[in-house]
Order: sequence, then structure tokens, then C-alpha cells
Amino acid sequence: MKTKLYLAVFCVAFFWGTTFLGIRIGVETIPPFILAGIRNLISGAIIFFYLFSQKKLEKVSPRQFLRAFILSILMIVLANGLTTYAEKYITSGLASLVSTFTPFCVLILNLILGYEKLSVKTVLGILLGMFGIFLIYQSSMNDLLIPEYRQGVFALLLAISAWAIGTILTKKGSQNALTMLMNVCVQMLIAGVVLTAIQFCITPSISIESWSIRSIIAMVYLALFGSVVGYVAFSYLITQLPSTKVVVLSYINLVVALFLGWLILDEIITSRIIVATIFIISGVVVVNYKKQNKI
Repeated sequence: MKTKLYLAVFCVAFFWGTTFLGIRIGVETIPPFILAGIRNLISGAIIFFYLFSQKKLEKVSPRQFLRAFILSILMIVLANGLTTYAEKYITSGLASLVSTFTPFCVLILNLILGYEKLSVKTVLGILLGMFGIFLIYQSSMNDLLIPEYRQGVFALLLAISAWAIGTILTKKGSQNALTMLMNVCVQMLIAGVVLTAIQFCITPSISIESWSIRSIIAMVYLALFGSVVGYVAFSYLITQLPSTKVVVLSYINLVVALFLGWLILDEIITSRIIVATIFIISGVVVVNYKKQNKI
């Protein structure tokens, strides 16, 4: 049980951190919504054929399909689709920075709905993480003065809101739901079709010849490690841990995204970022420490 849970934590924390870079490379030549659409069609097909080979495909009732459809729209079409769209205009580092507001949004929604009780440990962990984010934002405020960046940030804020709502819905009301993999498979296939249709509505003529090998490789990577590995791991974790503790892993996503930005895109890592990273990781440890001891 410990190994499976820790492996899922690693997959969500690390691989989702790499997706910010993957998306940024993908949208260099591939339109954002079709990038997100094909990514999810590939990942959904992989899971479908796995379930088929294992004879684990399930019949989907109208109610189950409706639930999967709603979650798909919130967590993939809006959250993933808008994040991909945003990175057409902003850097992967800034995208990861804005996305760190997710734990705060989920916590606030859980408190309002009465799903979680406010604890000193949770508040302290969130505050440590948010202080780390504040230190990083101080050196990135000038980017927000650029109109394209503001458009990207606004799209990301909508994505975060949709993800937070979807996360809580995933955690609650799971009675008579499909098994985890079948549910994820249906969500991805729905999102793949919707996102691809959105792109064709925006730009009816799409030139595949203009897509670079670099962007195509990034799209395949996103399908395999961002969607299949990352989203399946997230779906498992959300059944095992409180939603606030799962989404706080986005702080680790930030560290990974910033490091990769430095390594591959030559983005600068300052002493301020190093100090901020210490606060961010400390926040994750504080929020999850007691729960880890019980596993």
C-alpha cells in the first residue's frame, strides 16, 4: 500500500511538473486545443485498449456517463485545455506559478462546503507554500504588464477554478461511479473529441505539415506521462487522501517546472527562487506529515 501510494505521489508531483514544459514546446507549432485534444485521444485510447485486453471494460449507464462528462469538461476541457491555450502566450514558468493557486482554491471551496475542517497544520502548510510563491512572484510581476501575459494568466485562473471544482466533485459523490481506469478513459475520450472540435471551430483549416517533430514528440510525451501516468495517479490519490493534500503537490510541480525551464529553456534560477523552493517544500511536508505517518 505504501509503495503504491508513494509512487502515485511521485508521478503527480514530478510528471505533472514536466507537463508545463511539454505544453510550451507543443504549442510552438501545434494549435493549443488540438494539441490538448489529440493528447487526450491518445491517452484515452491507450487506457481503452488496456481495459479491453484485460477484459475490464464496463457498461456505462447514462448517469455514469453524465458524471464522467461533467468531470471531463471541468478537469480536462477547461482546466487542461485553457492551460494549454495560456502557454501559447506565457512561459512555462509563469504558467506553473499561476497554477500554484490551486491548493488555495480547493481549500477555500472545501471549507465553504464543509468538506474539511480548518486545522493549524493545514493552514501553516498552505501559508508556507504561498509565501514561497510570493517570493517568486516578486521577480515576475513585470511580465504581467504585457497584454498577452495577462490573457494567459486569466485563462489559467479559469483553468484553476474549473480544476478545483472538478477535484471536489471527483472526491465526493462517487457512489455507483465507474472504476477508476474506466472513468478516466471515458473522460479522456470525451475531452479529446470536444477539444479537437473546439479547435476546428476556431481554425477550420489546420496545416499538419507545419507541426515540428519537436512539438509532436512533446504531444506524445504529454499523452503518455501527463495524461496516462499523471492523471491516473491523481485519480488514485484523490480516493486515498483529502483533496487539499493531493492538490498541494502542485507546489512540487512548480519546482520541477522551474528547474526544467532553467535546464532546457535557459531560464534563470536566482537565490530568491532557491529560498522560495525551501518554503514550498516545507509547506508540502507540513500538510502531509501526519497523514504519511498513518499509512
